[in-house]
Amino acid sequence: MKIAFIDKKEAKLSVENEVLKVDLQKIPLRLIDTVVLGSLTYLNSRDMVKLTQSGVTLLMLSAKGDQMAITHSAKSKNAEIKLAQFEAQSLALSFAKYFVVHKLKRHVAHLSLHNKVLDISEEILKLENAKNIESLLGIEGSFARKYFSSYFQLFSKRLHFGKRSKQPPLDPVNAMLSFFYMLTYNLISIRLISFGFEPSIGFLHQPFRSHNALSSDFMELFRADVNEFVWSLFHEKKLESSDFTKKNGVYLKYEGRKKIWVDFKAFHQALEPQIDAEITKLRLAILEKGALC
Repeated sequence: MKIAFIDKKEAKLSVENEVLKVDLQKIPLRLIDTVVLGSLTYLNSRDMVKLTQSGVTLLMLSAKGDQMAITHSAKSKNAEIKLAQFEAQSLALSFAKYFVVHKLKRHVAHLSLHNKVLDISEEILKLENAKNIESLLGIEGSFARKYFSSYFQLFSKRLHFGKRSKQPPLDPVNAMLSFFYMLTYNLISIRLISFGFEPSIGFLHQPFRSHNALSSDFMELFRADVNEFVWSLFHEKKLESSDFTKKNGVYLKYEGRKKIWVDFKAFHQALEPQIDAEITKLRLAILEKGALC
């Protein structure tokens, strides 16, 4: 995925001769396939169509970064993948176990990097014997609470209240977890679409309104990576308490957000091959009606 991050207030965007113009800057469309718009920008519908016709997807963020929207080409692709995806619902429990088991293992491995040990032998046994999705979600939820009680200990107490808060986030650490979870979830959605999947039909998570359930399934595999990335931003002092504002929740200021795009781009570029490998693994499993392993 070749991403361009544009987070300049009131920037004027236009498309001419296969080039995206951002004020005086020019970006050849052949160098990008995704544009992340982080601020109020001016882009007319004609140029949006030109971008999507050139295979460029737009990911647009709200001012606080708590809402995002995706615009991509209306052309459908790989209908056989979507059909196989629907038919593979008979394998949902097996696939769901894969996502949860590997989520737990990756979270434990992440904490071990910081000399924190969690024993998940009991949880793994319960997951292997689970008879339905609801049981898996219950085990995963209990583990998440145990995990975060250790995770928040990695940060200064002035940055968090010691537990996960989401809507709204109530402290800087939770603000960044929510922001990067949502951003990564949407980038996974874009990647799934590019592979031909229907991102709203999942295996562990169930379709609900505008929820991309399959994106959430894959997100479980990479939350630990996001958690480590968030820790690194605070540990390396790239973000501090002064970078956040408190109004109906705690959110990263515009000035703070501009500071972290280079780091996030590097993080996502390192993560993307792993995301693609997991999507490819699922593609093979549903086409061959086999197991994820």
